[in-house]
Amino acid sequence: MANLDDIIILDGAMGTELRARGVRVPDYKSSIWSALALIEAPDEVHRLHGDYIAAGADVITVNNYSLTRKLLAREGLEESLGQLTQTACSLAVEARDAAKRPAKIAGSLPPLDTTYRADLVGSFDDNLAAYREIADLLAPHVDMFICETMTTAEEARAAAKAAAETGKMVWVSWTLDPEGAKLRGGEEIPDAFAALASLPVEAFLFNCCSTEAVTAAMPAFAAASDRPVGAYSNPVRDEPPGGEPAREPTRLLSPDDYALVAAEWVKQGASIVGGCCDTSPAYTARLHELLR
Repeated sequence: MANLDDIIILDGAMGTELRARGVRVPDYKSSIWSALALIEAPDEVHRLHGDYIAAGADVITVNNYSLTRKLLAREGLEESLGQLTQTACSLAVEARDAAKRPAKIAGSLPPLDTTYRADLVGSFDDNLAAYREIADLLAPHVDMFICETMTTAEEARAAAKAAAETGKMVWVSWTLDPEGAKLRGGEEIPDAFAALASLPVEAFLFNCCSTEAVTAAMPAFAAASDRPVGAYSNPVRDEPPGGEPAREPTRLLSPDDYALVAAEWVKQGASIVGGCCDTSPAYTARLHELLR
């Protein structure tokens, strides 16, 4: 079990929480998702970052998850990548600077195309070039990178290599299949580790999958890693709504229940925990109260 003094608390959802607050956030499969708020509701993005820090987050992530050229092209905004990334970074930095407690800022290196779609992951060289562009835009403003919601080993390798070239700290987070047995793209978890063996990745995580998938995978994951491990899942026991392939939707876990599940991950060896889609600052606060 990790020492509770060393537990790192991450923030929670951006897109789903902005939507819950009345901001227009279209479907992630056909839009630019939470990035639309950078244009239509930047003050709400700033406020949400601040709320997560106040709730106890040690790390907040820039709202750049959907800022990739492929996704921006859906709205004819491909050439706005630099401008929107600057806006997203500024909102995170301003919220951090205005907060009453310290927090680090992570830049997101997300799937370059639709989330969960391993079949849309491009070639390593194409991915590396795209991730280098995003990482270079983020690097002056962030403390670290999270290569997140990765579905394949090679996707993660391209993102992690681009992030590492900036000299910043790098974490990698994969999304799991519904049973927590493999990556969502079908590869074995040890193969994902092996693909990153030559890169200076400082922590490994799981995200954007169910709590039961994380719980099933965490013991072997922690035992196999010589670096810190963690998770920030969706607050459901089974596959989250919208997952591929979809299973029966299950009710959302309360902040209390989610924190208790996260505490089990800590017992299994996790030292980094947070929330993904459908969480909120209330979840962050409960994680902070229980684990810190």
